[in-house]
Amino acid sequence: MYPVFVLLTILVFCFTYVNGFRDGCNVVATLIASRAMKPTPALVFAAVVELLSPFTVLVIGSSVSDTIQKLVDASAYTAPESQTIGLLFLTAGIIAAIVWNLSTWFFAIPSSSSHALIGGVVGAGIMAFGWRTISWGYFWTRVVLMIFLTPLLSFLVGWLLMKGLLLLARNLSARAAPFFRYAQYVNMVFLAFNHSFNDSQKSTGILMILIGICFGAAPAQIPLWAIGAAACALALGILTGGLKIIKTVGTGIYRVRPIHSFASQLSSGIVILGASLVGAPVSASQIVSSSIIGVGSAERYKGVKWNVAGKILISWIITVPIAGAIGALLLAVLRFIFL
Repeated sequence: MYPVFVLLTILVFCFTYVNGFRDGCNVVATLIASRAMKPTPALVFAAVVELLSPFTVLVIGSSVSDTIQKLVDASAYTAPESQTIGLLFLTAGIIAAIVWNLSTWFFAIPSSSSHALIGGVVGAGIMAFGWRTISWGYFWTRVVLMIFLTPLLSFLVGWLLMKGLLLLARNLSARAAPFFRYAQYVNMVFLAFNHSFNDSQKSTGILMILIGICFGAAPAQIPLWAIGAAACALALGILTGGLKIIKTVGTGIYRVRPIHSFASQLSSGIVILGASLVGAPVSASQIVSSSIIGVGSAERYKGVKWNVAGKILISWIITVPIAGAIGALLLAVLRFIFL
């Protein structure tokens, strides 16, 4: 059982790595697009923050990880007779998320890695254990509701913040412009911290499910080695990829300058932090993209590239059902092969 556990643990952190270069790059997209920092140092800066942030769960708590663990009834996969189907269920769910993430990355679409994972796990869980094993209350309130609520909140916060900054800017001298350039560094730390805090818990939540399948029950607290591995995988992912998505988010929606980046980063960080505190596994790409749309609309409605925004919106809506379908299909194939 230990070799299987090690292999699937590696698979979990492969997803985390893909999540890093696929989703984590959003934390520096506007910083780079506003030319406040070049891509390489910006990615290194973000990677360092994302490496340290996950360890704060030891102090703040792991409500997002708890939500992931509760999506599928633990009694369905912790029984000894359910071990094999449990391992196949988790394998199918993780691979489905990786497949969807790589597909959307290839086409530079900023869809949600988080929702791909949730869709894959829920789809595979339904195929493996049936509809009744899914915690639909958590699914509808912590996932589906947040798919629509967090982008809306991010848009509104970004819009209001940008309107306020524009009013203030009328009374500021030109020498105030450098403030927005350098304040982005602080905002980026705030955004990267909250992104890593939320995203690392999705991986550790899946790992806790894996521990429950392999050993009958998950520990009361997330193991320190799991937190560290998730942090390293996220940081490495940010360092080695993401430029395609950075281009779409940073320049494809609105022409971003330092003041826009400042407003977008701050509004995105606030929304992600709030979601993390209530245990919602949210999408950084959704939230950052929505904040840019809100910021751009506040200054110049016609300056927003609404055709790009429309494509992004479609990807948000279809990610969970498509990843779920892939997860269910993969589970059916794996069950045919191994059972």
